[in-house]
Amino acid sequence: MANLIHFALLSILFICLGAISCGGEVERDYFVFLTTGKTTQGVAPEEIQKKQAAHLENFGRLAKLGSLTTAGPCADPDKVTRGVVVINADSIADAEAMFGPDPYVSEGFMKAELNGYKTIVGKLQLVTEVTSMEQSVLVILTQGDKWSAEPSFVKSVDEQFVKLAKDQFEAKKIGFAGLLNGKSNNTSKRVAVMLFRGKEIEPVKAVLESQAFVQDGVVRFKAFPQYLATGALPSNEEH
Repeated sequence: MANLIHFALLSILFICLGAISCGGEVERDYFVFLTTGKTTQGVAPEEIQKKQAAHLENFGRLAKLGSLTTAGPCADPDKVTRGVVVINADSIADAEAMFGPDPYVSEGFMKAELNGYKTIVGKLQLVTEVTSMEQSVLVILTQGDKWSAEPSFVKSVDEQFVKLAKDQFEAKKIGFAGLLNGKSNNTSKRVAVMLFRGKEIEPVKAVLESQAFVQDGVVRFKAFPQYLATGALPSNEEH
């Protein structure tokens, strides 16, 4: 199952990718976290092949419609997050409907967990011809035990994240960061995402662990490899 999903997600990268620009419209932009669903154990190999083909065909369809922004596989050591897809849609219902023709999602082999977002810094670049993949480090921040839904508290945490993102962007350590908003179809409690440049995870963890909102238990984070087409995360000078 793991190899099959990983292969399918890698194949997504060979579809024409769209772009996220700074200040993207919150109302239409969604991060989709493809997470582990039920096992394919017991499913005939020929049926899996059909599902895989339909899975990839759906991404091709979304690309042609201009709804697919970018996508790539993750190497989550906990095997929870299998990949990230970024799409644009008029509503959560419309976004969910985009995965209707995908049997991996519609039949429960993967879950498509949607979160609306607002770009804070950086962008993902249009790639029309993919010749290789580039590894970065995906950081997903979620609400911790000390999180509060009180508006002034949330505003303070958002401001801390924005400062962190801008500092790391100016230092050329990250290529993209975004705040996730309340438009969601899941209960994952994700609050933000960051894409750090390079392959080294420990320095990324050190940066996050030095933040007060992490030390105080307000926010938790996970960091693991993310793969995108080379050039999808352009140099900061190109922004």
